[in-house]
Amino acid sequence: MRKPVIFGMSILMVLCSLATAADRFVPDAYPTIQAAIDAAASGDSVVIRPGTYSGTGNRDISFKGKAITVRSLLGPNTCIIDCGGVGRGFLFETNEKNTSILQGLTIRNGTAVFGGAIECYM
Repeated sequence: MRKPVIFGMSILMVLCSLATAADRFVPDAYPTIQAAIDAAASGDSVVIRPGTYSGTGNRDISFKGKAITVRSLLGPNTCIIDCGGVGRGFLFETNEKNTSILQGLTIRNGTAVFGGAIECYM
């Protein structure tokens, strides 16, 4: 008599290895940087196209503890976060690690009691 063979674990491992990180483009697919971060999963990148970003969803931005990269497409001279004097650019406040990466942005006109551009809590 033949014994049934269970492949469930093998199939699960293959499916997990097929998952790939996504690039989430602002403003193409997401209207704000925060909306793209909210939709991102670990390993994803939020890629910000050239322009000046301001207003709700583009200031006081939180990574929400996610291991993601938020970066400009073409570097800090082309991608500006303008806080408009109403808050800061980014908050690292949810146990982010060195896998939460912010890269290639200019942050200006941030205002807060501590840290007008970026505030990090340990």
